[in-house]
Amino acid sequence: MAEAQGELAEEFVTIAAEYLKNGSVVAAASGYAFDELAPDRPEIAPLSILTDGKWSWPSDLSYYVRKYRIGLPKEFLQHAAARGWRVQNLTQAELEEISENM
Repeated sequence: MAEAQGELAEEFVTIAAEYLKNGSVVAAASGYAFDELAPDRPEIAPLSILTDGKWSWPSDLSYYVRKYRIGLPKEFLQHAAARGWRVQNLTQAELEEISENM
């Protein structure tokens, strides 16, 4: 992840981080994610996997995007932009189907 620092264009940082933060939880664990790039490794987010129905990502990704401008796939940025940077609400049935296919 360190090699991807600074790769995301500044214009996308806030909007992409918010999009990622607003995903639906499809899987959760009882622990916390820690900042793997900081020397003191502070807690940053509960461990979970979020989704928008098509893409899935770890719950701490929005933190890394905001703090370190970690690069994201061009296809993901295009997908989120096409949705107006709004994550749709998924039904419980949709989340269960996604979870089963992970």
